Amino acid sequence: MRIQLKSLMGLDGTPTFAQTFGISFDDGVQWAEQGLGLANDGKLDEARVILEGLVALNPRSPTYWHALGCVYEQQELHDDAVQAFEQVTSRDGQNVDAWLRLGTVMLKKGDRAGVSALKRVLDDRRGSSAEYVSRARAILASLGQ
Repeated sequence: MRIQLKSLMGLDGTPTFAQTFGISFDDGVQWAEQGLGLANDGKLDEARVILEGLVALNPRSPTYWHALGCVYEQQELHDDAVQAFEQVTSRDGQNVDAWLRLGTVMLKKGDRAGVSALKRVLDDRRGSSAEYVSRARAILASLGQ
């Protein structure tokens, strides 16, 4: 993965870079919106820089990881996308979009473990997840699952 700043990211139990230097939640939201806007405009390299920065600032945010994973997915950086979506699902196990994306990216890489991720989507019973469940079912059916 492109982000290797473990001590700055708080992954070793220390405060995150954002906590150390007082980056506010509102600053993060504003930067995330800018990054997502760039991604929507097709400026994926620029979006990736912003979102990688946000993940470095606050690696505990499943929202930042999710947005970064989506950019990696669009850029066909499958290994990075898998790692990002794994970060999301480890922090927010109910994020069916992340499970769906994780499964599809894994399958694109030829990793059959993607089937397990897609089956996690099928377990979700919330009405708001119906579209994700339908998509996961269709993918699994195409695989004969």
